[in-house]
Amino acid sequence: MVRSFCFSAVIASVFSISGPSAYADEKLGDIIGTIARTVLEQQQAAQEQALWAGVVENGSAAAYRQYLDAYPQGPNARNARDHLTKLGAATTATNGAAQAEAALGLRQSDRVAIQRRLAALGFYKSGIDGAFGAGTRRAVAAWQESRTLPRTGYLNAEQLRLLLGRAATAPASTPPLADNPVTSAAQTELNLGLTRPQRVQIQRDLIALGYDSKGADGLFGAGTREAIRAWQRNTGQRATGYMSAAQVGALHSDAEVRGSEATGGRAAAIDEDLLGLTRSERAEIQQRLIGLGYLKGRADGVFGASTRNALIRWQGDNGLKESGYLTAEQVRTLRAQARR
Repeated sequence: MVRSFCFSAVIASVFSISGPSAYADEKLGDIIGTIARTVLEQQQAAQEQALWAGVVENGSAAAYRQYLDAYPQGPNARNARDHLTKLGAATTATNGAAQAEAALGLRQSDRVAIQRRLAALGFYKSGIDGAFGAGTRRAVAAWQESRTLPRTGYLNAEQLRLLLGRAATAPASTPPLADNPVTSAAQTELNLGLTRPQRVQIQRDLIALGYDSKGADGLFGAGTREAIRAWQRNTGQRATGYMSAAQVGALHSDAEVRGSEATGGRAAAIDEDLLGLTRSERAEIQQRLIGLGYLKGRADGVFGASTRNALIRWQGDNGLKESGYLTAEQVRTLRAQARR
């Protein structure tokens, strides 16, 4: 408001200049052009600063890349590139630290002892369960910082000795203990050595199947872990939140099936949508398919790739078009078969 008033006041004062000469008109145009350029430059600078402030607050690699896309030669471009380099180095360091901890072959009792020690030192305030989630990682990182060690959130053999006050006796070849499936699954995934592009593909496959991984950036945070658990539950597998080689392949196959359905079964999908099936009705249909032996797992009312494949098999066995989507008549037929 103040800027608009000042601009109007300047223009008004310029128009009050006496004399109708061409020289005055030319001078007036120069003054107006200069003022307009100044105002535009100020607005652009304000927009750049506002974006940069939001980027710094966000702090993610994606945010810094967004800034560079908008202002590749901007006043904060160098800072943005420096931050991206540091984030990349931090990711590499964290991956290396995670590999080092996995090589220890920590047992369930070791993990419980680590959590208890961190709790006794005041760094950990969650449950003592031997499962290393975000709370444990933050506690490890805080302890590392207190000892002026690299803040990775993962322990190597020397740090484990310092923390527990004893030697780390677990050999590198010791397999993870089967009594903690989450720990075992985490090490199984870590042993896959997934690259950043492979992790991005897993997230894209999850999204294609309707599981929200909170982005496809190759970083497996809480959103990705929960999406993996949801997919595992819906496909009748143990919901650990970590992937095995077989699961990576199955997930990608499921996503490809969904992709082919999107192109070849669009009309059938529309017909099914028009039925207006509720979540409970979908769960009932899944229960019928389970009873008939076409579907494994639990009936959750979500028609994912496993349910679609089950419907395709049921349709084929009944001489129907194998679309993976239901018509009203097929719903009635399926219910009648299940009552026998």
